[in-house]
Amino acid sequence: MNKILAISAHSDDLIIGLGGTISKLASLGYEVHALSVCNDRIEGFNKALTFLGAKPLTFNYEYSKVDENSLINNLENLFNKIKPNTIFTHWENEILYDHYVVSEISIKIARKYEANILQYEIPATSVNFEFNVAIDIENNYFKKIKAMLMMKNAFSNEVFKNEIYPSVIYTPPFRGIQVGVKYAEVFKNLGNRFPLSPYHYMLIDFNRKE
Repeated sequence: MNKILAISAHSDDLIIGLGGTISKLASLGYEVHALSVCNDRIEGFNKALTFLGAKPLTFNYEYSKVDENSLINNLENLFNKIKPNTIFTHWENEILYDHYVVSEISIKIARKYEANILQYEIPATSVNFEFNVAIDIENNYFKKIKAMLMMKNAFSNEVFKNEIYPSVIYTPPFRGIQVGVKYAEVFKNLGNRFPLSPYHYMLIDFNRKE
């Protein structure tokens, strides 16, 4: 069975970056694990990710206080336990320290375990984001919104209203226009060693379970 591990620095990142994709994968029968490295600002997280069909996980870090050395060990242990075929993680060029560190370490470990790697965007923090894979989430878009609303109380009203909620509702229609569907989430596929072709970018067919 193809196992998915979605890794984020903070609880809202998973829904902003790939909430629709998580819902789609789960509905297709994939085993999806969703990790928030920081466990503060977490109210509603378990409920929201379970609603999307994922198995929610958290590490015991605080916002802007992620320790790189212990994160390496914790992620290695998680990879050994889950043995994911595919991971999702943050974009490599992020203005937030937590995002950047999580992305860098996740990619290194995924390379070691030969997992396929996809990077997602956070509109407020991803610098010069580029993509080569798009996932049609028309049937999952409103579940993404509902999941984010389940976490509304974890954030200040101002942050939720001006940053988080707009990222959830406006980004998928915009990306959908770009790729020719109604709603989409987009990713940078870094590929893996199967095949050994660094520019062999494939449209990932999540309707076909391996």
